[in-house]
Amino acid sequence: MQLIAVALKALAGGTLVVAFSALSDLLKPKAFAGVFAAAPSVALTSLFLTVLTTGPAKATVSSRGMIAGATGMIAYCVAASFLVKRFGAVPGSVMAWGAWIVPSMAVYWLFMR
Repeated sequence: MQLIAVALKALAGGTLVVAFSALSDLLKPKAFAGVFAAAPSVALTSLFLTVLTTGPAKATVSSRGMIAGATGMIAYCVAASFLVKRFGAVPGSVMAWGAWIVPSMAVYWLFMR
């Protein structure tokens, strides 16, 4: 059953990535196309299949984790935009990882324990 759930998530996630990608081609500027192509489709598919396979309680936990991760991702993007310019791609990206972990863990500790 676990392998089937993983296969369904991969198939449905891929299908939704293509659908969101086609939709994002309509958006201006094109810089936002990647954001709308991958993250929302994979998250929605994962939550939908989690509800089907394990129930809404597990999907609730997963959605809270997604919120914590998204908070960190926003902080990472803001920090990386400055750090990559100053230190280069690899060092700036590595340093920006700290900007992801701090808010993600803060959201976890404040709202999810």
